[in-house]
Amino acid sequence: MGWILKCRWLLAVAALAVGAPLAARVVGPAPLVEPAQTLVVSQRAGVSLAQATQLALRMFPGRVVRAETVARGGRSEHQIRILGDDGRVRNVRVDALTGQIL
Repeated sequence: MGWILKCRWLLAVAALAVGAPLAARVVGPAPLVEPAQTLVVSQRAGVSLAQATQLALRMFPGRVVRAETVARGGRSEHQIRILGDDGRVRNVRVDALTGQIL
């Protein structure tokens, strides 16, 4: 098996282990999130892409343009691009295991 196939296989296994898809796209308007909601993170399961998107929208209200999970530096992270209500585009990175904004 070539090294590229091994890397893809390892990424797929790692994503399944933390319960996160390798890549997902959010299309359409972003869901409304109540500011009083809290993000509960299980250290074993990690943070889903949907949870990371909600967390990013709490920090930067707007519309999600793109959201995906990628491997970076041996860890999975969620990358969320938001078109803010103020017209600015923000790229928010969230650690897929801990939920910490990077």
